[in-house]
Amino acid sequence: QQLGYDRNEAAGASFTRVSALWSAVAPNTEPDNWDPANPADPNYDWQYTDASIQRAMAAGLTPLVQVFSAPSWAERCKEGRSGICNPDPEEFARFSAAAAKRYSGQFGGLPRVRFWEPWNEPNLYSSFLPQYNGKKKVSPDLYRNLLNRFAGVIKNVNPTNVVVAGGLAPLGGAGALAPLDFARRLLCMKGRRKPKPIRSCGHRTRFDVWATNPYTTGGPTHESIGADDVQLGDLPEMSKLIKAAKASGKIRTNSKKVGFWVTEFSWDSSPPDPGGVPMGLLTRWTAEAMFRSWQAGVSNFFWLTLRDWARPEGRSYSLTIDAGLYFRGPTIADDRPKRVLQAFRFPFVAFAKPKGLSVWGRTPDSRPGKVTLTYRRGKLKKRIGVTRADRRGVFRTLLRTRLGRNSRGSVTAKYSGDFSPAFSLRLVPDRYQ
Repeated sequence: QQLGYDRNEAAGASFTRVSALWSAVAPNTEPDNWDPANPADPNYDWQYTDASIQRAMAAGLTPLVQVFSAPSWAERCKEGRSGICNPDPEEFARFSAAAAKRYSGQFGGLPRVRFWEPWNEPNLYSSFLPQYNGKKKVSPDLYRNLLNRFAGVIKNVNPTNVVVAGGLAPLGGAGALAPLDFARRLLCMKGRRKPKPIRSCGHRTRFDVWATNPYTTGGPTHESIGADDVQLGDLPEMSKLIKAAKASGKIRTNSKKVGFWVTEFSWDSSPPDPGGVPMGLLTRWTAEAMFRSWQAGVSNFFWLTLRDWARPEGRSYSLTIDAGLYFRGPTIADDRPKRVLQAFRFPFVAFAKPKGLSVWGRTPDSRPGKVTLTYRRGKLKKRIGVTRADRRGVFRTLLRTRLGRNSRGSVTAKYSGDFSPAFSLRLVPDRYQ
């Protein structure tokens, strides 16, 4: 519904992810005579994708279109759930070319889409198969072929289109490849501490932005036990690998540097999930998650999801997604905002340092301007500084003050009449989640 996209924009988002399900748009059975690279071919049904992109644009959002889920006739094996088993790269490229042409800004009055992503979490057995052939890890090579063909047709439609790659799940094991292991194999790199190219591997991988989904079994600084897993605290390791691959010529892009995005992240909230993060702590963690991501070089941070997902009668909370910024009602109009919504809209953190208070935040509209900082402790309320957000709405400064030396009280940011949630100066230790 349009209201959902409008609420995305009101939550401070500038992007939204739109799924273009190949299996839903394409016919169930491959026709004998058709043109799969033609967006006007009558065998395609673009109705849902058209509506999603148009509504996103109407709300002032930039869509990231994620193309995945093969029709059965384009799968080259029959394992796992439908749509994920070794999709034919040539057929995938033909469909992707049709999608890029349809949303080129020059077809049937439809808007232009600039940002494109092939598949989601290709290192995960429930998203992409096969991961292994016997003991050999084959998914990185299969995904590279898919990605390079995808990038070729997307760029052929418009060279300024942006290809987002990866979108990797955070953990390996149980049939999945750990994200750093997957990325190194994809990019012909080796080494954890100092990644370097594998001389015998001549492949190059074509994309402009690298993405990962660092879901975390702890707080914003939590690091994985697995050496090649990537949770929030491990984002610098992934960033280091991508920079090294770019410097080594293993990434083909016209951009001076490869972007780094988080395309899925969230924690379930309590309420409604009894096992979720308590709302007060979640509000703090959400702002800090964006800060830690920004520190690691992340420029776009996607939250999953706007509203809690439907929970079928009797289903355990451990099997549902209750990470919405809104409590789910009977309809979107009946949804109620959670306290954490304001932390996503106006993220702000403050940490006591030996020489003062270190603060960071992003304005709700991502625009530049004056930000006023206020300290509170009990009945004491004191303005302690003014800073300015940059052209992306981000601000960071060190306030020379003794107020936070004992790590008591809280700090709030004010921008254009809007207030961030108060951020307590008391340190919160990491905990399992």
